[in-house]
Amino acid sequence: MRIFLPLLLSLSLLTPLAAGAEAMAPMALNSLSTVPPKITAARVVDPHGAPVGTVARIDTDAKGKPLKVNVALAAGGTVALDASALGYDESANVLVTDRQPAKPAATPSR
Repeated sequence: MRIFLPLLLSLSLLTPLAAGAEAMAPMALNSLSTVPPKITAARVVDPHGAPVGTVARIDTDAKGKPLKVNVALAAGGTVALDASALGYDESANVLVTDRQPAKPAATPSR
């Protein structure tokens, strides 16, 4: 009994920390039912936090669910990524992808 009570108390104190860690993990962008308004200004980074680019445009279905994200690459040009290839960290307003864009699409000249 002397060991059980401190163990139970320790576990009850650690539970909120574990829940907080889950809340901070990026959610799959294609799991959102609508596009969050502030995402249009989001940065796009790789899993290590290195910049990939910024959101240029988000294509949605008829109900507003994100389908594709056009990313203005830091190296120049743009690339379209499926929403399933992106995670969204709402608190930091950052999209995370582990896909390396192969070939950027040509940016139309004005």
